[in-house]
Order: sequence, then C-alpha cells, then structure tokens
Amino acid sequence: MTTDQVLDRCRTEWMFNDIPEPEVEDMLAELRDHLDDAARAGKLPTLVVGKDVTAFASTWADEHRSRPPRRALRELVRHTYAGGAALLLGHHVIGRSATVEVVPGAVAAIALFGGLMTFTPYWRCVLHWPFWKWMALSYGLCVVLLALFFIGSAPVLLTVPLWGTALLLLPAVAAAVGRILRTEVFRAR
Repeated sequence: MTTDQVLDRCRTEWMFNDIPEPEVEDMLAELRDHLDDAARAGKLPTLVVGKDVTAFASTWADEHRSRPPRRALRELVRHTYAGGAALLLGHHVIGRSATVEVVPGAVAAIALFGGLMTFTPYWRCVLHWPFWKWMALSYGLCVVLLALFFIGSAPVLLTVPLWGTALLLLPAVAAAVGRILRTEVFRAR
C-alpha cells in the first residue's frame, strides 16, 4: 500500500467519523510527515500503520480529536427542520399549489428523515449497521405503517399556505447567506 492510499483511507475514515474538514487536513499533514520520515528511514507505510488501516485511522482520530462531542439533539432538530422545509417546498413546487395539507404520514416521514440523518453520519454507514439497528428500523417502519393504516383516511393535521413555507425557510436562507459572506472565496472577490 502506498502513502497516498493510506492517506486516502484515513481521510475517508475521518470524514466518516464526522471530523471537521480543517482538522482532517491537519491530521493528514501530520500523518504525511510521519510517513515521509518513515520512508526516508526505509520503512513501508504498512509497517508504520499496520495491516488494518481503518483501525489505525480510528485510533489516530481518537488521539488527535479536539472537537467537543457531537450534540445529537441539536443535529436532530436541524435535520428535522431541513426535512420539513424540503417536504413543504417540494409539495408547493411539484404540486403547484398555494397550500399544503400536512398529514400524519408527512410527519412520520420528516421524523424518520431527521432520525436517519442524525444517527447515521453518512449514508454509506447504513451498510455497516449492526443487526440491532436494522431490527429497530424495521420495527419502527412497521409501527409507522400500522399507525397510518389504523388512522385510515389520513386526517389533515394542519394546512400550510405558501407564505408560511416562505416564513419557515427564512432562517435557512439567512444562515446560508451568512455562511457565503463568511467564506474566503467571497472575500477574495
């Protein structure tokens, strides 16, 4: 395995573990220095990191992590907000309607979206879920479908007008504009 392959595998593992991009770049630079020193000493990269590069990357990340632990509740709120806003906006745009009727199925879909996005950092991790997570997901989907079946004709919980959706999207637009204004690319122009 070459140095670049080791660095790519480590980058993938660190991004998968939700480590911010600047920290990943710092850790990659430090690891590259170690691997270059080992190469000058005549050692192969696999002798430095071992046979299991993923385990090495996890250990390295645990030793060099400087960020606070993940705040699951805040992330859940953010993902649920994004899912709800996307669902409402999509219904207005695709359905070409001025109002959206929110039904229990939509609420369940938003809750499922928020939960999946919060508790699975990236979609590729779904393939590596332990058995209990698959069972919990299957059970949860069955409960939601059964509840929707018993509810019957999908009663309308509330009706959201187009201006209500625009009001709901206002904080997201303000945050996006603020993020664009803070970036280096925008400042350079």
